Amino acid sequence: MDNQKNIKRFESLLEKVNRNGVNELINYIRTDTDFYSAPASTQFHLACEGGLLLHSLNIYDFLAIKKLCLVWNKVLKDISDESLILVALLHDLCKANFYTKGTRNQKTYDADKVAAAPKGEVKHDGMGDFIWESVERYVIDDKMPLGHGEKSVILINRFINLTTDEIMAIRWHMGFSEEKSLYPSLGKAMEEYPLVLALHEADLEGSKIIEGPFGNKAEANDILLEIVERPAQNNDNDEPNPFD
Repeated sequence: MDNQKNIKRFESLLEKVNRNGVNELINYIRTDTDFYSAPASTQFHLACEGGLLLHSLNIYDFLAIKKLCLVWNKVLKDISDESLILVALLHDLCKANFYTKGTRNQKTYDADKVAAAPKGEVKHDGMGDFIWESVERYVIDDKMPLGHGEKSVILINRFINLTTDEIMAIRWHMGFSEEKSLYPSLGKAMEEYPLVLALHEADLEGSKIIEGPFGNKAEANDILLEIVERPAQNNDNDEPNPFD
């Protein structure tokens, strides 16, 4: 994972957004948050330094791909490239200054460690002998408990004005992992604002298909890179490549 390269691409994309406050927003992310070094989760996808940044870029790529495909092209035809950039790159701004490093106990079946441990510490289960050991991991330390998508909207709106489509997409990007009591509102948002469903799908595609716990899966990453590079290779209309 080339974090400096990812930072450069992230900021380059945001700089394409022609709205008042964008530079201030970039500076806030750069100097007042840990967005560039934070993980994307505690253990499931990109639970590593720089994971949140990489996840945001992955979701942008998947969302930009959607606008090029037959199924989504007409649905998203009125959604600007600026909107794609903003909702994808900033949907998880709520996770900045959200994680901290801690420890947890986990089983280890390492034969050398088990052999070196005092007999009283050695346990046994269906997988064999093990001991408990303390390992470093990311834990949640929510310093601004404002929710998830709604928190991202609040933070972004401190600097730039979001459109209604953008607000809806970021607010509801978690989809049906929301509380069941919110399903009617979520469903209505998806029906009236297609960008909600598009961003939610892109978020799932990134976290479930391409991302592993410590980086993008090599085979999936190759596929994504091939798709991302293809528009530039086949572009005969002098249209800008959304992935640049």
